[in-house]
Amino acid sequence: MGGVSSTARRTAIDWSFRGILIGLVTFQLFVPPVLSVADNNDFQKLTGRWCLGHSAQPVLFDYTDMRWTFSPKNCVPWTFRSSAELALVPAMGLNRVFTSPVVFDLRWMGVVYTTFFFAGFVWLQRSLRAVSPPASVAAQAGFVAVTCSAVYIPSLSTFSFDTAALVALVPALVGIALLLLRAEVPTRTVLLTAAALVTLALSKNQHSLLALVAIPAFWLRRDRRRFPPVWMRACATAAIVAGAGITIHSVPAGFQGQATFSALFYRILPGVSNPAAYLAETRIPPSYIAFVGKHAFSPDIPITDFDEQLRFARWFGPSDLAAFFLRHPKIAWRMLMIHLDEGSLDRVRMKTGAVVHRLGNYERSTGKPPQTLSHFFCFWPDLKHHVIAGRPLVYLLYILGVVAAAWMLAPDVSGMRLLLGIVTAMLVVSLAVVMVDGVDSGRHLMIFNFLLDLVAVSAAAFAVDRRWGEKRHGEPRKSDAAS
Repeated sequence: MGGVSSTARRTAIDWSFRGILIGLVTFQLFVPPVLSVADNNDFQKLTGRWCLGHSAQPVLFDYTDMRWTFSPKNCVPWTFRSSAELALVPAMGLNRVFTSPVVFDLRWMGVVYTTFFFAGFVWLQRSLRAVSPPASVAAQAGFVAVTCSAVYIPSLSTFSFDTAALVALVPALVGIALLLLRAEVPTRTVLLTAAALVTLALSKNQHSLLALVAIPAFWLRRDRRRFPPVWMRACATAAIVAGAGITIHSVPAGFQGQATFSALFYRILPGVSNPAAYLAETRIPPSYIAFVGKHAFSPDIPITDFDEQLRFARWFGPSDLAAFFLRHPKIAWRMLMIHLDEGSLDRVRMKTGAVVHRLGNYERSTGKPPQTLSHFFCFWPDLKHHVIAGRPLVYLLYILGVVAAAWMLAPDVSGMRLLLGIVTAMLVVSLAVVMVDGVDSGRHLMIFNFLLDLVAVSAAAFAVDRRWGEKRHGEPRKSDAAS
């Protein structure tokens, strides 16, 4: 009877957290004034394929637009492919049935993404049944506290590629943990983990690398009793690699030139004493010295022309920038500090001098000032902002501290170090990718910060398990997470 009572109690706790999560998400996305994230001119990379456009004159950056229209004039033949299409297609179907065949209500994206997000949370809850009740409660409470704020949830009602990565990351991490920690790994775990990682790989070219980093989890068998056959794991690996390849190769070649142009001319050269000398290290024509201080979206620069973007990408691509950083570690460090400065701020889009640009959460009809952010359920983000905002070195120490705490507090379970190694590598890759770009650092670090928040939650759950889990259950349970 004691076992039945304990199981029932844990089930009740799980359902309570599910209710809290759904309530927090529903309030932000569907109760007026509804929240979203303003278009930064990237939404058409997804909507252009289906001829969706703003219903009125778009207010980029400042306000959201919840009503979009289907029209031939909105067709843009972008080559981008993303798993965000997996959310848009059912959202358009629901919209056609319940709203209109002509006008698209962006909240249907919120419905679909919320379903995916909730499913990932339920899988997390099921995996936590293998740990002590105090650790499970700490993990669930921490997850809700860090993910259900207005920092992340409004992005569920958007056309952003980053949202697909955000909702895929939770089940991907759960699946990786089960692959590495369980003594017996059933086939369904491999299939679900592969599906989550393929979704992550297909989300956006920058995030596809995170899925590739996770591939070793399928191959570290370590003589466990039950593990799926090689052919199945090979198929999962091939699917993840193919997803990443599709996403990366769907990006127009000229976009690489835009990113490296901004990094070099907007971020690096303005801060050196002799820009011409550094420019001479590259294959870029000397005449480009006139564009120091400009970024890829500045007016009257050559790379507004697509052919010039392609030429610039050949002169100075991501590999050339990486080599440049290796030759000049002080410049690489300064670049890292610039990105960490923007990433430490509260949902910054980009920073120009002392001016911090953000993407608003509200529609213009609410009457709120441009770029207004919601702070609903933001006690954790606000606490972080108070400590690290505008302090890149403090932010770096916070990152290192969170990762170190997870490593030090992690239970002595077979496979745990491998799991932490993969997650740490994902953090490193996510931060390194931003170094290739010169603008929008804060926005591009959203997934990095989301992953870091999840690591912080894990460290807290590890601490709770050490303090109360072992005390309640006696000796350390080295097999709990593998059961």
